[in-house]
Amino acid sequence: MHRNLTAAIVLTAITTLTACGGGAGSPGGIPCPGLAVRKGISLDIDPMYAPQVGSATLMSCWGGVCTDSPMDLMPASKPSALPCTGTGPDAACGAAAVPTGGKSGFADLPSLAATPGEITLKLLDAGGAELRTQSLMVTPEIKYPTGPECGGGTPQAGLQVAPDGTLSERR
Repeated sequence: MHRNLTAAIVLTAITTLTACGGGAGSPGGIPCPGLAVRKGISLDIDPMYAPQVGSATLMSCWGGVCTDSPMDLMPASKPSALPCTGTGPDAACGAAAVPTGGKSGFADLPSLAATPGEITLKLLDAGGAELRTQSLMVTPEIKYPTGPECGGGTPQAGLQVAPDGTLSERR
């Protein structure tokens, strides 16, 4: 899932910066790496409905400004634990991304605000024929890359498409 790939990249960056002592501290003395959250709306399509969907577009309207955004759909995945090698304190454990059969996407929206707005999602099949067009009011939430104490809050919203193709806001 695109979200999982982003999370893995962020986790790697945090680990690297922490190991190197990188990042300026917050006013409270907590080390804060220089990470950011993308401003926009993510989409998760259930594995039961995903095979029908070839592409998606999102129209979003905030503060009287409407934007059309294509959503590049990627195969979705979820983390799965790998077996640990060894049993002592120096044992190594890991995780791998396992495909779910779903699809995910993200629309970068520079003008997105943490206020209610209207979105319209259009799902098309592989041949470009319209499957569904659905509108929904959503309220983005402020997300922090490493917690509110480090700042960098950015509005994000999430959408999900159920097995029957119905659209809802993901919380």
